[in-house]
Amino acid sequence: MREAATLAGQSITAFVEESAVARAESVIAEYQTMTLTPDEFSRFVEALDEAPVAVPELVELFSRPSRIPNA
Repeated sequence: MREAATLAGQSITAFVEESAVARAESVIAEYQTMTLTPDEFSRFVEALDEAPVAVPELVELFSRPSRIPNA
Protein backbone atom coordinates (compact mmCIF):
# COMPACT_ATOMS: atom_id res chain seq x y z
CA MET A 1 0.00 0.00 0.00
CA ARG A 2 2.83 2.37 0.82
CA GLU A 3 4.39 1.93 -2.61
CA ALA A 4 1.05 2.32 -4.40
CA ALA A 5 0.22 5.44 -2.39
CA THR A 6 3.63 6.90 -3.22
CA LEU A 7 3.20 6.13 -6.93
CA ALA A 8 -0.24 7.76 -6.82
CA GLY A 9 1.22 10.80 -5.05
CA GLN A 10 -1.02 10.31 -2.01
CA SER A 11 -0.63 9.65 1.66
CA ILE A 12 -1.37 6.11 2.77
CA THR A 13 -4.49 7.39 4.54
CA ALA A 14 -5.78 9.15 1.41
CA PHE A 15 -4.96 6.13 -0.74
CA VAL A 16 -6.75 3.70 1.59
CA GLU A 17 -9.75 6.02 1.96
CA GLU A 18 -10.05 6.51 -1.80
CA SER A 19 -9.80 2.76 -2.35
CA ALA A 20 -12.42 2.05 0.31
CA VAL A 21 -14.81 4.62 -1.14
CA ALA A 22 -14.41 3.17 -4.64
CA ARG A 23 -15.12 -0.33 -3.34
CA ALA A 24 -18.12 0.88 -1.33
CA GLU A 25 -19.57 2.61 -4.40
CA SER A 26 -19.04 -0.57 -6.42
CA VAL A 27 -20.83 -2.74 -3.86
CA ILE A 28 -23.74 -0.29 -3.54
CA ALA A 29 -24.10 -0.07 -7.33
CA GLU A 30 -24.15 -3.86 -7.57
CA TYR A 31 -27.05 -4.09 -5.13
CA GLN A 32 -28.95 -1.15 -6.59
CA THR A 33 -29.08 -2.66 -10.07
CA MET A 34 -32.35 -4.25 -10.98
CA THR A 35 -33.04 -6.71 -13.74
CA LEU A 36 -36.34 -6.63 -15.56
CA THR A 37 -37.96 -9.21 -17.77
CA PRO A 38 -38.91 -7.96 -21.24
CA ASP A 39 -42.55 -7.61 -20.09
CA GLU A 40 -41.54 -5.67 -16.97
CA PHE A 41 -39.31 -3.41 -19.06
CA SER A 42 -42.16 -2.68 -21.47
CA ARG A 43 -44.46 -1.77 -18.57
CA PHE A 44 -41.70 0.41 -17.08
CA VAL A 45 -41.23 2.31 -20.36
CA GLU A 46 -45.01 2.75 -20.70
CA ALA A 47 -45.16 4.19 -17.19
CA LEU A 48 -42.40 6.67 -18.07
CA ASP A 49 -44.37 7.79 -21.11
CA GLU A 50 -47.55 8.50 -19.12
CA ALA A 51 -48.49 12.11 -18.49
CA PRO A 52 -47.17 13.44 -15.19
CA VAL A 53 -49.57 13.77 -12.27
CA ALA A 54 -49.34 16.79 -10.01
CA VAL A 55 -49.07 15.98 -6.31
CA PRO A 56 -50.82 18.82 -4.44
CA GLU A 57 -48.49 18.61 -1.45
CA LEU A 58 -45.43 18.98 -3.68
CA VAL A 59 -46.99 21.81 -5.66
CA GLU A 60 -47.60 23.65 -2.37
CA LEU A 61 -44.12 22.85 -1.07
CA PHE A 62 -42.35 24.15 -4.18
CA SER A 63 -44.48 27.30 -4.24
CA ARG A 64 -43.01 28.36 -0.88
CA PRO A 65 -40.11 30.82 -0.84
CA SER A 66 -36.71 29.16 -0.51
CA ARG A 67 -35.17 29.11 2.95
CA ILE A 68 -31.72 28.77 1.39
CA PRO A 69 -30.05 32.14 0.80
CA ASN A 70 -28.75 32.87 -2.68
CA ALA A 71 -24.99 32.56 -2.87
